[in-house]
Amino acid sequence: MITEEDFDAASEASPEMAFVRLERKFRAVYEKKIEESDNGNTYNHYTIEYMNHVVATANALGLDLFEFFSMPSENRIFDEYQKFRHEVDNFTVRIQISHIRSGPRNSVALDDREKKHLRAYADAIKGVIDQSSLVPAKKDRLYDKINAFIAELDRERLPLQKFHDVILSLATIGAEAADKLEPAWKWVRLGAELLGARQETEQKKLPPSAKKIEPPKRQIEPPKKARQEMDDDIPF
Repeated sequence: MITEEDFDAASEASPEMAFVRLERKFRAVYEKKIEESDNGNTYNHYTIEYMNHVVATANALGLDLFEFFSMPSENRIFDEYQKFRHEVDNFTVRIQISHIRSGPRNSVALDDREKKHLRAYADAIKGVIDQSSLVPAKKDRLYDKINAFIAELDRERLPLQKFHDVILSLATIGAEAADKLEPAWKWVRLGAELLGARQETEQKKLPPSAKKIEPPKRQIEPPKKARQEMDDDIPF
C-alpha cells in the first residue's frame, strides 16, 4: 500500500527523480503482492495495477514517456509487461546516473567564488532593508529568509527554493516600502543571473529525454473480401 508519506518523499525532487522514487515504491508493492498471492489468476490484475500507477505518475509529473502507450489486452499482458519494465528500467537508470553526476534539478553546486558573491549580494540586500521604513517585525522576517538562504550556501548543493523564498518575501512583506527597497532588486537580479547560469551549465550535462514507450502492436486482420480471395486460391 502506498502511503501519503511515500508521496511526500518525492515532493521536493525534480519530476524525473520523483518518478524514479515513486516507481520504485509501486514496484516493491507489486512484487510483494505477486509473491504473497496463492492465486495465479491475480497476476494480470496486479500487473495492470502497477502499470496503471506508473503511467498515471508520469502523466501527473508532466513526463511524456507514455504518451503513445495504451494498456495491453488480457492475452498480451505478460509480453507487454516485459517490454514496459525494460523501458522503465532504462529511463530510471539514466535519471539516477544524471542525478548522481549533476544533482537534482532544483538545486545547484557552487564554487567558492560564486558563494562569496552570493553572500555579498545577500548582505547588500540586508543593508537596504535596514535603511528602509519597514517595522522591525517585518525586517526580522526578511532577515530570517535571507539568513536561511546564506546558511544553505555551506551545503554541497544550494536548494534554489531558498533563493525563491527571498524573492517572494521581498515582493510581499516589502510591498509597503517598495520605493526604499528598490535598490535591493539590483542584488536579487545579480544573484538570479549567477544561479541561472550555474543551473544552465548543469542541465547541459543531463542525458537526452527518454524515448516514448509505444503502445502494444495490434494484429490487423485482412479485409473479408481479400481473405475470401485468398481462400479461393488455396487448391485444397
